[in-house]
Amino acid sequence: MEALEKLGINPMSILLYLINLGSVLLVLTYLLYKPVLGFLDKRRKQISDSIQEAEILRDKFDSTLKTAEKEKKEIEIKFREEMDKLKKFVDERKSELTKEMELARSEMLAKAQSEIDEKKASIMKDAEAATMILIKKVILEIVKNKVPENVIQESIKDAWQQYKK
Repeated sequence: MEALEKLGINPMSILLYLINLGSVLLVLTYLLYKPVLGFLDKRRKQISDSIQEAEILRDKFDSTLKTAEKEKKEIEIKFREEMDKLKKFVDERKSELTKEMELARSEMLAKAQSEIDEKKASIMKDAEAATMILIKKVILEIVKNKVPENVIQESIKDAWQQYKK
């Protein structure tokens, strides 16, 4: 120790420095280190809780997303089925309306044909009557009343009947 004293180092001072250092470390440990460690532990726990909560939210989001996608697919399938049903209904209705239109068309054509036939018969009858009168006048003029009128009329009717055949 004498050698230390020759160098200017006092062992008592070193002991006091060591005690001082120990008391400072002891005070810092209780006042600073432990609260900082407690704060760090709390923060670590808070971060891990936040991560777990984020994972739970992500899992919920994923399940909700999967459910939404599944519902979307189901809705698309239902929509396609409804579209197919609607298309089938439209085709059936179109077919029914086409049949109704064809039926109405054929009825109108039949009615028009019967009207045409009636009109044709009426025109033929009028033409026949007019032609008979004209022929009768011509023949009467030619014969100059030498042949009786009823004989001429019967002759004209017979000729007309033969012409029709």
